[in-house]
Amino acid sequence: MGVVILTLSLPGDQKEYLFEQGNTFFEDQEYTQAIDAYEEILAMGYESAELYYNLGNAYYKTGKYAWAILNYERAMRLQPQDEDIRFNLEIARMTLVDEIPEIPKLFYVKYLKDVRAFFSLKILTYLTLAVYLLFIGCLILWLTLRSAFLRRMFRTASIIIGVFLVLFSLLFISKIHTTSSSVEAVIMSPEVYVRSSPTESGTNLFAIHSGLKVKIENQSNDWYEIRLPDGKEGWIESTHLEII
Repeated sequence: MGVVILTLSLPGDQKEYLFEQGNTFFEDQEYTQAIDAYEEILAMGYESAELYYNLGNAYYKTGKYAWAILNYERAMRLQPQDEDIRFNLEIARMTLVDEIPEIPKLFYVKYLKDVRAFFSLKILTYLTLAVYLLFIGCLILWLTLRSAFLRRMFRTASIIIGVFLVLFSLLFISKIHTTSSSVEAVIMSPEVYVRSSPTESGTNLFAIHSGLKVKIENQSNDWYEIRLPDGKEGWIESTHLEII
């Protein structure tokens, strides 16, 4: 579980210096100082998957597992295909008190979710655009070439690429919808009771513990309505969680 020794593509020497300083602190096992350096970069308004990954590693080394999970999750959102981030996230999740199974999904729904989660929105945008341009190129060649053989070849290619274009476009639209509508958070308090209503007088429904990832369904003042992987719902105060 080492840091990523990279220079951030950020303007200004200060950010690069802080990132390298954080890496040096981490290598020297001065994890609290490393956290301070990485957090200072975030406070400046900059982020990257590498920064969140290194910050997650530093928090893990200090035993702050909920903070480690939060930063690994943020790194995954920016670079979901990174195996190192995924591996360290799974290691951090082994510290969780709560083991809540997800509601079983139909196989094609699960497959779509896995494929969608594999690509970041940025990568999916580039892929969809590339397939679109390839489709347009094949279509133009099909309609303009004089050779019957080449026209048949590019017609077939246009049909095949057109099918991929439809699939990528649907995946792209689904990713945008999920990104804009799905808000998730990590529980930061050691233990918190989920209530039946957004008030202190609400009935305690069940308890959850730090590090658990939940979905935000609604908000009322300083309260969030959350949903667990198994479908249970309830309200907790905003002070008990951090948005991913």
